[in-house]
Amino acid sequence: MTNYQTFYQLHHRPVPFLLGNAWNAKSARLIQVAGFEAIGTSSGAIADSMGYADGEQIPFNELLYIVQRIKASTDLPLSVDFERGYSNDLVVINEQIQQLLDIGVVGINLEDAQGQDIYLRKLDSIKNYLAKTNQQLFINARTDVYLQKLASPLETVILRAGLYRDAGADGLFVTGIGDAAVIKQISMAVSLPVNVVGNPNLATVEALQIAGVKRISMAVFPYRAAYGHLEQVIKQVNTSQSLMPLY
Repeated sequence: MTNYQTFYQLHHRPVPFLLGNAWNAKSARLIQVAGFEAIGTSSGAIADSMGYADGEQIPFNELLYIVQRIKASTDLPLSVDFERGYSNDLVVINEQIQQLLDIGVVGINLEDAQGQDIYLRKLDSIKNYLAKTNQQLFINARTDVYLQKLASPLETVILRAGLYRDAGADGLFVTGIGDAAVIKQISMAVSLPVNVVGNPNLATVEALQIAGVKRISMAVFPYRAAYGHLEQVIKQVNTSQSLMPLY
């Protein structure tokens, strides 16, 4: 199978899969060695590691360079957190999609924080481009309804899921939600495989499987854990005036 086919099938197994989230080549290699089946980038982690705020503040060419280095370091299927497309110009978005495809990326997350109408225009444009060029890309439709605290969130998520599915999305990524009962309502109401970020209350594959989840992301949390540990070690070196905390 191709990496795209492998990645697609991971979303349609009885048991959900864990997506290892990377921000550079080293973290990607560690994820592969640990036995994960696919890698996704974390836009927040990449941006922060490069000195940018999250939310498309990093220039796309700099993001692309990091993605290239990640892809060169692993042969696992790689999905990229594409945020809102890094442009509102549909031609530019498709050009950037092609650059990702040329690297070997098999999937993207695409956010709907600008609203469903703008989102659908972007999604439709990407799908038409892929069809015209005979290429495949797994589009994980990220909906920020709960994160943005919109009215009637459950109903809105289910409505958008249907619209995004009809427009060609391959998965549904629901952010800002940690209630297993609500996640289960969503997964039972939509036909797309559901992706969520794990949290302390829903930290096991078993718990998320019961809620109907198919893809479990770690988002920016591995990055925060790694640099949280580094912060403590560096502080200990300075406080103790000794290099022993490094060893």
